[in-house]
Amino acid sequence: MDGFGFKGYKSFKEYVEIEEVEKINVFIGRNNSGKSSCIDIVENLTSAQVLASNKFLKEGLDLQVIHELSEQQVQYVFQENTYGGGIPGRSHYEFGKNYIGKKMRFSVSTERHGIGHSVETFKYEYIPDESVFEKQYNSFWENFARRGVNYWEDCEFRRLDAERNIVAEIESNEEDVNVNGEGASNLIRKIINYSEYDEKLVQEKLLNALNSIIYPDAKFEDIKIQQISSGENSKWEIYLQEDGKRYALSKMGSGLKTIILVLINLLIIPKLKKQYNKKFVFAFEELEDNLHPALQRRLFEFIYDYAIKNDVIIFLTTHSHVAINTFCDKYGTQIFHVEKKNGISTMHKINDYISKTALLDDLDVRASDILQSNGIIWVEGPSDRIYIKHWLEILGSGEIEEGRDYQFLYYGGRLLSHYTTEKECNDLINILLTNRNVAIVIDSDRRNPRARINDTKKRIQNEFKKYDAFCWVTKGKEIENYIEKTAIEKTFDKKMSAQCERFELFPDYIKPVCKTFNKVEFARKVVDNIEKETARGMLDLEKQITSLDKAIKKWNEK
Repeated sequence: MDGFGFKGYKSFKEYVEIEEVEKINVFIGRNNSGKSSCIDIVENLTSAQVLASNKFLKEGLDLQVIHELSEQQVQYVFQENTYGGGIPGRSHYEFGKNYIGKKMRFSVSTERHGIGHSVETFKYEYIPDESVFEKQYNSFWENFARRGVNYWEDCEFRRLDAERNIVAEIESNEEDVNVNGEGASNLIRKIINYSEYDEKLVQEKLLNALNSIIYPDAKFEDIKIQQISSGENSKWEIYLQEDGKRYALSKMGSGLKTIILVLINLLIIPKLKKQYNKKFVFAFEELEDNLHPALQRRLFEFIYDYAIKNDVIIFLTTHSHVAINTFCDKYGTQIFHVEKKNGISTMHKINDYISKTALLDDLDVRASDILQSNGIIWVEGPSDRIYIKHWLEILGSGEIEEGRDYQFLYYGGRLLSHYTTEKECNDLINILLTNRNVAIVIDSDRRNPRARINDTKKRIQNEFKKYDAFCWVTKGKEIENYIEKTAIEKTFDKKMSAQCERFELFPDYIKPVCKTFNKVEFARKVVDNIEKETARGMLDLEKQITSLDKAIKKWNEK
């Protein structure tokens, strides 16, 4: 969707922009850094009336829209049956089609139309960019602002503020829910009680979504609405039923109310008759308030899945590091770091390691707070990492990602004897302190079926078993004994006489095709030729990789 940029609004004195809006757009930063101001900009982009009524443009705001030209829009301005006029080529379209996909910038203001100037609309003006759009054709570029290009005006904007609540309400014919949650009880009442609505929207769709987020902390059987006495006026109260008992929502936690308000906006509002066929832009502020990190994670995941599956745009403001873990590097998402220094707000997209660490520093999140990654796989060296990462990709579920869901650390062979998982061992390094979620892969180094692993490896194996942590001692001599000969043959374009045996010395085995055996260099060459169908038959490889994949996914469910 179109991007936007602005300056001159509240504490944003310098120009900032989102070049292209994604499905999920997260503004993250400290309190009072300017995150809500970014939501204000989005809200006003979707409503010319709001833009004018709050004197938005009269505060010195420079507001721009960044628009990617479509083929249809280019055909409006550069038509196939038009020639000459200073445009080179066989027709105007032959020239204009070269600009399909190019991004134009337009300034945004408002203007009044109609009798007594009663109707207010957006007015767009082309901002020259001579590096892409040649100056001599400016009269044509300016036509894009006037020829049927409708940017943000088709969107229905929905906002949920950080200050929100669900309370018992007096009966009303209104079916809207305000930014603070007002109207939620009344809307639930109408949907459950009026025949013109489908009560399954609440009692099935909303309830199932609610349980998917809050389980296993709770599981509700029903949502009901009942009339209660409140002074002179009767009010309607939402009740949740669990284990046969009903609980008034107004007496329950604010985190639960937040989840329900999000679900009302996402699942119910778009289904109302007056909202049919509209494009929705949602903005939710500080959803993490009064939510446990595990609930935050499940709520954010629900929002992500909803956005990807539906034609909606979602903006979030947050200062929770859980949002970083949930949305960073996912398809269709982007995170912007909003910070304020000396009274001036800035905004930067998080797209590399430096920007991520700067964000964590700004939020005062320490490595000991989030442990940097969800789990650690300990391996002997970098060649092990290359193989295991590839095996997880081809034999695993395909749902996990290095750097987000797990990370590798190296223990370097004999150094293994200095590590332990026992907290009380003062003379050994406790690997649980690096991360409570750990797995380890160890070469057995056995030379024959009757040989046993050494005492250090046996100790580590027993300690990991004690803590129900994943420990993989190779069934063969070392990790390389899992490599199928077909991968080696394809890599070096030479035939191998036989498959490497379970306890065979791999450096000796590989000499016919690789006289100087460098583990890491060899792994990098051969790994791309290791294929699923042949790899799964190698010793206990598939069993171990499947178990490791499950362990990593379990880390990320916590």
